[in-house]
Amino acid sequence: MSEQKPFEEIKLRLKGRVNGYQAKLSPKNALLLPFKTEIKELRSRNAAYDDIRLILAEENVIVSINTLYRFCRDVLGEKSDGPHKSRAPKNSPTPSPPANTETSIQAALQERRERLPGLWGRRKRGPHIADSKNL
Repeated sequence: MSEQKPFEEIKLRLKGRVNGYQAKLSPKNALLLPFKTEIKELRSRNAAYDDIRLILAEENVIVSINTLYRFCRDVLGEKSDGPHKSRAPKNSPTPSPPANTETSIQAALQERRERLPGLWGRRKRGPHIADSKNL
C-alpha cells in the first residue's frame, strides 16, 4: 500500500503539469499573443493581413505580414487556402500520352525536331574564328 501512494502522488503532480503546460512560442508569436482575440475578431470580419498589420503598427506593434499569417495559422488555427503550386495554364493543350513502341517515340522526336529546327540541328564543327572588324 505504501508503494502505491507515492506513485499516485507522482501521477497527480504530473497531471497538474500536463494541464498547465503551454507550448513555447517564438518571440514574434509571443509578441502577438496579447492581441489574439482582436486579431481573431478582425480575421472573422475578413480583414486582410496587411490591414491588421497597419492597425497593429498604429499601436507600436511592428510585425511583417508573413509573421501575422503564421500567427493566424499556428496559434489561431486558420487553414491555408491550399497548396500554392504553379499550375499549367488552362488554355494550353495537354500532351497526349507517349506510346510505348520505339518507332512512335522516334517519330515524335522527329516531329519535335522539325518544329524547332534551330534547337535540334547538328552543331557546326570547327574552330570559332572571330571577325576582325568587330574587335
